[in-house]
Amino acid sequence: MSCQREDQIKALVRRSYEDPRVIARYISIGLWPSEENLVIEYVPDEARILDMGCGAGRTTIPLAEMGLDIVGIDISSPMIQFARQQANLAGVHADFQVMDSMQLEFPDASFEVVLYSYNGIELIPGRAGKKKVMAEVLRVLKPGGCFIFSSHSLFALNRFALFRLLSFFKLCAGRFAGLPVRERELGERFADGEDEEVRYLQVLPPFSLLKMLRQTGFDVIYFNTRKRLENGSKWGFLGHFEDGERFYVARKI
Repeated sequence: MSCQREDQIKALVRRSYEDPRVIARYISIGLWPSEENLVIEYVPDEARILDMGCGAGRTTIPLAEMGLDIVGIDISSPMIQFARQQANLAGVHADFQVMDSMQLEFPDASFEVVLYSYNGIELIPGRAGKKKVMAEVLRVLKPGGCFIFSSHSLFALNRFALFRLLSFFKLCAGRFAGLPVRERELGERFADGEDEEVRYLQVLPPFSLLKMLRQTGFDVIYFNTRKRLENGSKWGFLGHFEDGERFYVARKI
């Protein structure tokens, strides 16, 4: 992916999450039961945590309420401002900063845990961009530290399956018929509707993200669907087609 296209997609994502109508949808605070399970299992009591794509502080604030040392970053300045207001109302301290997940402004080995919740990695432009994020996370994690994030699945049988299929046809039209389409990689989708919150995302097969993690230098120690995680069930073949998020936990070797 060219730097110009990468910058254009980042600008598109940033504009969307600077829209007051979108920000107003992010007033809820609290961890999902699946996230609580992962925090209990993989987050040490004295951990310093980086919450990437923190938005209005949905996950940052409850982790701060647990007494954890946490930094929340987001590419949207208005989101960060709102997150600070939410933290003040909750009476907790969290360090919120405007920052690009692809260019983390922290020294090496700064955190025990890095969290990228609510499928935020899908808003990163292209496979190359996601690899940059993983490399940056690896850099700022301490040895043995964990990277926890979630994504959707390209194979999930849900109401978005038709949209994913349409995006695939657009990709094929661009590659094989030379038509001018914006979808240039598998799983990419652009939306222009007035009420659309997500103007760009890339939903990849989970095995692609697992492969990227290993290529970056992580050891994948846990993978499961949100539903199975919350029910205490192990991964199984039918999980490939289940609706909902997939959770990944990868450790810095």
